[in-house]
Amino acid sequence: MSARLAAAAAVALTVTSASSAALVYGGGTETGTRFNPGAGAISYMNCFTAVGADQTQLSLDSVSVGIRRLVASGALVDVGIKIYAAEMTFDGTNFGRGANYEIFSSGSLGGGAASVTQLVNTGALSGITLNLETLSNAGLGGWWIGVEFTGANAANTANGWRVVNAPTTGTSINGFGLFNNAGSGAFQSFFAFGTPPGSSPSRFMVDVNGTLVPAPGALALLGVAGLVGVRRRR
Repeated sequence: MSARLAAAAAVALTVTSASSAALVYGGGTETGTRFNPGAGAISYMNCFTAVGADQTQLSLDSVSVGIRRLVASGALVDVGIKIYAAEMTFDGTNFGRGANYEIFSSGSLGGGAASVTQLVNTGALSGITLNLETLSNAGLGGWWIGVEFTGANAANTANGWRVVNAPTTGTSINGFGLFNNAGSGAFQSFFAFGTPPGSSPSRFMVDVNGTLVPAPGALALLGVAGLVGVRRRR
């Protein structure tokens, strides 16, 4: 499936709340489509969650993505995968990609004889804390989760990131970003499906578990009472 570039700026979003150390983004029902941008390209899903005034960072606990895999000639086409977490930037008009972290890599998703939406989980993560984008939508913090297909079958469209409807936890713009689309070497957003762009579901299947935390500078201003509260959350 091809992706059309959609113009996007700050978008008013509604969001369901999530507790600390829990699911901060995810859910949404599967559609009948998938997306593979080709070898060397990374697709990025925008993710937003509700934040308080001092919650400017997200500490990642785990991430899972849904990869739709179809049988060809009686067997699944094997493929490798990398999963990324990236900081989101916003300059008042355009969304961009900041610090980018590879959080999972596997050279093989394995075989099988039946088509499946395969959940790929990073397992427990540690040491990955993202600065959230909080300028575009008041009360929300945003970041990106990326997927890259790797190996000899990276561009085989029998494998693709599953497309879903709106999330049930958190919120997102109905579109996605791409890095190195068609060998561009650049990050671009937003792309969306349908005519006009965005008239079809344009979100990808991803669940993100994490803990919202203040930035280190904000934490220092909390004083002794604030530090006691932090200890209790550990």
